[in-house]
Amino acid sequence: MSTRKKKPRTAKVRAQDTARQRRKRERDAKHRAAVGAQKFKWETYTGTRDDMECIRAAGDFEQVEEGLTLAIRYVANIARRDPAALRVALDPRNLV
Repeated sequence: MSTRKKKPRTAKVRAQDTARQRRKRERDAKHRAAVGAQKFKWETYTGTRDDMECIRAAGDFEQVEEGLTLAIRYVANIARRDPAALRVALDPRNLV
């Protein structure tokens, strides 16, 4: 453990931190608008969450959402190239 004493945060430092955070939020909002980001609310069950975690772990992703995004893009590519193959692959009777 460090024996250094923390310097008290001055009003100037707090103001700088506040301004920096405001700028970050503005950049994030601008980026979300530029890429058309949209919130998606979704109810999942234990098996689906386990499957999502399996995708995250197998792909060595930091976040489940990254693995899901890539999986959706991959499946959409199959749908564009061969819709019949997609229907076969997504037939609920074929799931493991």
